[in-house]
Amino acid sequence: MGQGATPLKGVRVSFGTAIELGLIDCLQKDAPTTAYLFLINNGCRGKCAFCPQSIGISKNISRVSWPEFPVEEVLKGLRKNRRFRRICLQCADEEGLMNWLPCFVESLRDKTDIPISISMPPAPHEDLRVLKVAGIDVLTIPLDCADEELFRRVKGRDWGSHWRALEKALEIFGPNNVGTHIIAGLGETERDIVNLVSKCHRIGIMSSLFAFTPIMGTPLWGRPQPDLRSYRRLQLARELIISGRATERDFTYDSLGRIVSINICRDEVEDVIEEGEAFMTRGCPSCNRPYFNEKVTGPIYNYPRKLESKEVEEIRRELFGGFEGLKV
Repeated sequence: MGQGATPLKGVRVSFGTAIELGLIDCLQKDAPTTAYLFLINNGCRGKCAFCPQSIGISKNISRVSWPEFPVEEVLKGLRKNRRFRRICLQCADEEGLMNWLPCFVESLRDKTDIPISISMPPAPHEDLRVLKVAGIDVLTIPLDCADEELFRRVKGRDWGSHWRALEKALEIFGPNNVGTHIIAGLGETERDIVNLVSKCHRIGIMSSLFAFTPIMGTPLWGRPQPDLRSYRRLQLARELIISGRATERDFTYDSLGRIVSINICRDEVEDVIEEGEAFMTRGCPSCNRPYFNEKVTGPIYNYPRKLESKEVEEIRRELFGGFEGLKV
């Protein structure tokens, strides 16, 4: 830590990351390819209705446990590890974050040359420049919600200020080095998410899609996870857009805003399905977030690994089978 900097009390490490770092002795089905660290000192000011951090300091983000370890133990584990391809810092929204965050990033840079991403609340322009100089190469500011009204109700924040922060981040980090998260299942329509993904893609913001996960004690605890068929349509739509195969104008919707047809060549769609990457975790480079929004036993929303042929066939049935099947 730099002289005069507030010390970071400890680092919360995702359970899977802690296993890979040798901090926990346990077996796991699919190991993370990114080291996920959660940085929080005094609690989060955010009131996101889906997040356990909104009801006090919790060991969980989404359904994943994040035990705390001393900073030096985490740094030592990262220095010895050769499997991680990226470090992802996830920051609570707390006062004084910048008093210690740049120093922690510099400590990471001293111990490893692994690329570092950060997910954080909106920050002043000058703070983003400090983080880039310290060693951050990809910055994410989560929107989570797909439209302004939902954003106000679920997160209780100002939509415009988040967008201005994303635009400022683009100036500093450049296109495709800035990202945002979109959570499906909060009350939006599929059309809302397609339009948001398309807007982000046009201006160079990477969008990562996640499924809402109900967590006991949070205001949205009683809400179900999104329908799996609906989520598959959104994953397919996102991949078609970011790969340049489609734009938002190529999608047709029913009266409930659900995708019913895609006006592109069927072969293009089949290529995306066969490749399978659309249905894996799609975020920063090397991010796979194993079982972040699903149980190991399924159903799987975002696969943390390459799909098996039988899984590809199941997804094809989810997309095209039955009365609600897509028309292409």
